[in-house]
Amino acid sequence: MKAMDIIKLREMLEAELSAQDLAQIEDSFYEDFDSLMKALKIGAENSRERGEELEEGLYLEQLKIAGALMREIIRLRLHKLVDMVFTGSGSPGDLVEEERKLFLVLKAFAEREEFGRMQIQVPVTEEVVQEEPPSEGEPLSSEVEPIREAYIVSVDLPSILDPRLEEYGPISAGDLVVLPRELAKVLVERGVAQRVRISV
Repeated sequence: MKAMDIIKLREMLEAELSAQDLAQIEDSFYEDFDSLMKALKIGAENSRERGEELEEGLYLEQLKIAGALMREIIRLRLHKLVDMVFTGSGSPGDLVEEERKLFLVLKAFAEREEFGRMQIQVPVTEEVVQEEPPSEGEPLSSEVEPIREAYIVSVDLPSILDPRLEEYGPISAGDLVVLPRELAKVLVERGVAQRVRISV
């Protein structure tokens, strides 16, 4: 088995780009990536301690490249996981453990199930209409439950309160979370959250 390195990450990205379905990965893929990042960080720290600036710079550049490649791989695989949820193609049993858990979270979101303290509450009507986020200064009715949607958060956030004083978090960078629209709107405007857009 080939050790995880930047070349392997590039090959993985190419395979993901060229495959319509999820490309096959090893069960230890995400653990191997974490080990690679840890090794590169240790290498950079050791080089810094020895005063070898050139070597430290090489390690830091490899960290940057590896992180960028992995983010793109995850972005592509996340889109394909969302497609799996709505098309029914593929089986969660074929996924590695980390992706299987994410698949089940997405499936719960799609089926309006409860996860954790938060529950997705969507009014049941004969016709589902996609609503736009409330405009600035628009009052929120206290009689209507907040519409909740899934978002990917790009930074670590402490616990935050929505206008109804419900607490969410703490949230880690990269987490997929379900938030009320009025709260998510603030995070999106600040550029620290992105809505998971699902098309059926």
